[in-house]
Parts: sequence; structure tokens; C-alpha cells
Amino acid sequence: MYNYKQMSKMLERFKKATSPVLGRYFEDFAVDSAKGCYLFSTDGKKYLDFSSGIASTSTGHCHPQVVASAQKQLKKLVHICIGVALYEPYIKLAEEIKKIVPIPDALSFFCQSGSEAVESAIKLAKYAAKKPGIIAFQGAFHGRTLGALSVTTSKMKYRDGYEPLLNEIYISNFDIKKVEELIKNHSIAGVIIEPILGEGGYVMAPRQFVLDLHKLCDETGTLLILDEVQTGFGRTGKWFAVEHFGIVPDIMALAKGIASGFPFGACVGKKEVMDKWSPGAHGSTFGGNPIGCAAAIATIGVIKKQNLVKNSAKLGEYLKKQLQKLQQKFNAIKDVRGVGLMIGVDFGDSAVVKKVLNGCLKEKLVLISTGGDGTVIRFVPPLIVAKAQIDQALKIFEKVLCQI
Repeated sequence: MYNYKQMSKMLERFKKATSPVLGRYFEDFAVDSAKGCYLFSTDGKKYLDFSSGIASTSTGHCHPQVVASAQKQLKKLVHICIGVALYEPYIKLAEEIKKIVPIPDALSFFCQSGSEAVESAIKLAKYAAKKPGIIAFQGAFHGRTLGALSVTTSKMKYRDGYEPLLNEIYISNFDIKKVEELIKNHSIAGVIIEPILGEGGYVMAPRQFVLDLHKLCDETGTLLILDEVQTGFGRTGKWFAVEHFGIVPDIMALAKGIASGFPFGACVGKKEVMDKWSPGAHGSTFGGNPIGCAAAIATIGVIKKQNLVKNSAKLGEYLKKQLQKLQQKFNAIKDVRGVGLMIGVDFGDSAVVKKVLNGCLKEKLVLISTGGDGTVIRFVPPLIVAKAQIDQALKIFEKVLCQI
């Protein structure tokens, strides 16, 4: 039996103690614990989680190897700051990332979130190129801190009330001629792009455009930044989504799935670019925290050991095909798109999406929305998800669609 009284008290306490700025997908949903692909609510109910904390719990909730690694580190060293002393987890993680990113000579800078990773990438590009301009793309989401927000247009309300933002930010669509004109007419340090728009509705950047952009950046000495905050660490059926295009970027911004839910981010770049970043030009007190490093090292280890990149590709293809079958059955579904375990179902109507999300929640399935107007439902389960769990989610999803 749902404990409305308990939930009401939690909401009352929440509203009295926290800022109203916090947006939430569900008004009356609270969890107490989680394991694998499941969340357990405060009243003991079990929910199948296809949100993954917004595509962050890549190895599932509380993976035993990740937890054990973090606990072991917790007993040894919680914090010192890499600026004060070297410690093994920081170095080890940088070495592990070098093995999996598509940049052969990659060097890493660690931070605490996706927004910080993007901020770091923008600062690195401007500093290394000695130019002020940055080009971004319409519909992109890069974060909510001021610099990251300046290159974010997925929802314009994110920018409302914060102007003026960074100077010399140029927003383009996926038009290579327009980008070429911007580079020609302005002092451009770098171009930042999501290979798949995250908050912009799970729209993949056109392949030929990305290839042309890479070539243009090479020819003009413009630094190419790939924001892989949401698409990284196996989410798209490759270690990183840029691998679908077969190019090597100059800089990458990483976070979310990097540490299975621990707050962690990374700015990774070519050695020739990173070497231009002078000591002290950027930094972070808590960036590369020993516990976060331990969790990230374990996460990479689990993804490799359990072949989760392959699992993402295989089950992602299956999930997409099944959702496309539902599209043929339900006119409300306008499009199904994505790759790996990063699939968006576009309804073109935010009101319908809210009904579907709430209906699924009642049936113990957690899904969340995306898109500029919240018209897309995203399927982003943990990479450890099994076919049986996908089938369970599809069954609930179809049941709810029949009721809408």
C-alpha cells in the first residue's frame, strides 16, 4: 500500500529546506536504495530503472566491484588534492582512460561533473589556440555553469535571466558552409559538438557533416571538441560515440557513466594541445578525488570484464527494433532514434509524454524525458541490462500506450 502520508511529509520537508530551482521529473517519487537495474522506493516497492540517474549508472546501481573499490579507497585516503600530493588512483585512472579514448596520446584533467568537463574543454581550447571564439550547435546541451550554458541551446529557458553570457560564442546549425564562414570571419579557438544531442532530443549529428567538420577543423587549425558527457563509456555501443564517425577529436569532455554514479568528470585532449596549458592555468580542489578515481577505475574494469560495450550494442539494437514495432502500432509515436542503449522515442507532444511517464511509473518502470519541449522519452538503462528486463520494460510501455 502506497504511504501517501510519508511521501507528503518528505515533500513538505524538501520544500522547506531546498531551493525551488530544483526541477524534478516526478512530484511524489522517493527512493531509499538501489541495486543493479532496480530502484527501491521509500515504501519498499521495486522499480525497473531505465533512467540510470540520467545515463550515469553505467554498471548499474551499487555494482559490487565499484562499491568495493570505493570502500577500499575510503579507508586509505579520502582527500588531499592532486595539487598538494600525487596519489596512485589519479595516475592509474589517467592511464586507463588513455587506453580507451580514440586519442592515442591523450592526457587527462579530472573534475567533478559534465559541466566542469565542458568548462575545462572551452578554457583549454581558448588558452591553447590563443583565440576567443567558440562555435556550438543549435539544440546542444553542454551544462549549466556560465561557460557551458553559453554554448547550450537545447532549452532556451536555461539561459533566461543569466545574460550576458560568454562573449564570442557563435551558434550554428549542422551546415558546414556556415561553420566555414564563422571560422573565416571570426577568431575561433574551437568547435564543440555532441555526436548525439542529449537534452536536444537524442538526434545524431549527420555523419557527413561531422566528417566535413573534422576536415575543416584540421585545415584551419581549429580545435574540435567532442562533448561525450552522456554518450561516453559504452552508452552508444562503442566506448565513445565519436567512434561511430571514425575521427580523432582534439579534446573530449567526459562525465556521467565514467564512475557509475560517483560525481566525476574529465577533460581529455591531445598531448600537443594539453602541453600548451601552463601549470596553474586551470585547477580543481576536489577534481580527481581518490574515491571517485577508484570508482572510475573499477567502472572501466567492469565494462571491459562484462563486455558491456558489446551488450549495449546488441541489446540496444534489439530495443530499438522493438520500439520501432510499437511505432507501427501507435500513431502517437512519431519517431524512434538513437544507437546502443541511448534510444529516444519522439511523441512530438510534451503532454502525452508526461502521461506516459507517469503511467509507466505507476507500473514500476522509471523513464524520463528529453528534447527542447520534453517531447521525447529516453530509454537509457544501465549497460548491465538483460534482454528479460528490456522485454519487461517494453511490456509496461506498451500497456501504458494502450491506455493513453
